[in-house]
Amino acid sequence: MGTMARNWWTTIFGILAAVGQYATQVGGKAPANKSEWIAAIGAALLAALGYVAKDASTGSKPGA
Repeated sequence: MGTMARNWWTTIFGILAAVGQYATQVGGKAPANKSEWIAAIGAALLAALGYVAKDASTGSKPGA
């Protein structure tokens, strides 16, 4: 989990993209119906993808 937290660029980009997507689809209010909840879940998945994605400056350790 520490490696994922060090990928700050992809984490921040994922969160900003999620907020932007939700704001575009729903606006500045809490989800109230099924389509708004689907948009909220999609935004949460986008933020999660930004958290787990590796940026180009993070390498992988070779297996032993």
